[in-house]
Amino acid sequence: MHARSVLIAGALTGIIPLIFGLVPGDDATRLEHLIIGYALAALPFFVVWRGWRSLADDRRGFWTLMAVAMGIRFALLALPPLLSEDVWRYVWDGATQWAGINPYMHPPQSSAVDAVAQTPQLQAVRAAIGHAYLSTIYPPAAQLAFAGSGLLGPSPFWLRLLFVLCDAACIAGLWRWARAIGRPPQLAALYAFAPVAVLESAVGGHLDAMGVAAMIWAGAWLADRFDWRAGLALGWSIGTKLLPLIVLPTLLLQRRWKTALAALVIVAATAAPYVQVGEDGLDGLSSYAGRWRANDGAFAVFVAGYESVWPPGKDPLIGTPIEVRVVRALAGSKPRDDAQVWPDEVVFAAAKATTLILLGIIGLIALIRARSYADLLGPCIGALLLLAPVVHPWYLLWALPFAALAAPSRRWSWAFLLWSTLIWLAYLPRPAYLRNGDWAPSTWALWAQYAPVWIALVFGAFRGVKDHHTA
Repeated sequence: MHARSVLIAGALTGIIPLIFGLVPGDDATRLEHLIIGYALAALPFFVVWRGWRSLADDRRGFWTLMAVAMGIRFALLALPPLLSEDVWRYVWDGATQWAGINPYMHPPQSSAVDAVAQTPQLQAVRAAIGHAYLSTIYPPAAQLAFAGSGLLGPSPFWLRLLFVLCDAACIAGLWRWARAIGRPPQLAALYAFAPVAVLESAVGGHLDAMGVAAMIWAGAWLADRFDWRAGLALGWSIGTKLLPLIVLPTLLLQRRWKTALAALVIVAATAAPYVQVGEDGLDGLSSYAGRWRANDGAFAVFVAGYESVWPPGKDPLIGTPIEVRVVRALAGSKPRDDAQVWPDEVVFAAAKATTLILLGIIGLIALIRARSYADLLGPCIGALLLLAPVVHPWYLLWALPFAALAAPSRRWSWAFLLWSTLIWLAYLPRPAYLRNGDWAPSTWALWAQYAPVWIALVFGAFRGVKDHHTA
């Protein structure tokens, strides 16, 4: 395949959603068209997936790839942030800090922060925030970024532009990381043109692009033996989302003391301004870690299985005090003095316990086998996404670099690259939500999204075992 064809296909992964997103109408109607464009963007991505090796691996090839990937993202900034309300929370958190208030102290709807909404623009931002009754859940490094964008005004555009620039850093870091470990650097195209990566920063406006960029550069610098730089990047990634914390045991086992120390210093330094969180400061995080479910795959299967054991009903279940405390802790229920729990609490707790056990086993195996930063983070992040009760589309950004690095030698990468072309199915309930406030996911859409991914994983495992025996 010719390199020009691959680059044209890459450009189409952004141009197609842009064209559909520009169709006039109210937000729900425009979102419906954008989702169609999101889905169709998979078609040119399959061309990129098939032909990325034909791209040049020299400096000119890198800058050509970067120009096309960034060009489509800058163009997508013309669309409003239709995919999520998260960016409005980011803007509000930044404005709260400029008003001299710790963003963890009060939820947006609290009267204690009425003074922040002094302008019509900030009043509109406040009104657009999702789950405004909960305090913010975003870690300190993310809060510093929100405050920094506030210098330019309370607008989601500046944050979306920042995250697009972070995507540029992602692509550059992945190119360098691949070269450092002896992989073809052109595989960065698999991240650069994946529909989920193209849309979730430029249109969705999600901070994950910043955390992923830092995580990628930490891997690249570790491969180049720049331990201090790697630690600084890793610390910033942890401060954006806590997920990369899982790599610290590997760093300690490999005696990469400088990297681990630098990461912890950055985490502590970014957290220092936000230590005083107040009574409501952790409500958002505890709610998120409790009973939230969204676009879950295997977790939904666990729940369905346990409901056959503890069917939903009006009668509570009686347990010992220890059992009740464990169930409520896992289910995220508020502490009570009675010794009763409800069937739905037990079901959720059992599903979460199953998930934690499986993740613990996978994490231990990965820790024992891991020889590098990517060997641990890739399997662990992938397993977490497959088993988690909450899987928003932008979460897939954390797994995508490792799928790109592993392609095509490790067949598990096929499943995650395939998933990146199906994740748009998670948005199908959103137009109705914008119209009437009801979020009603369809079972068929969950099966359509997850069944191909699990089939690809099983097929890849089967082929891997077969290749091992014939080697």
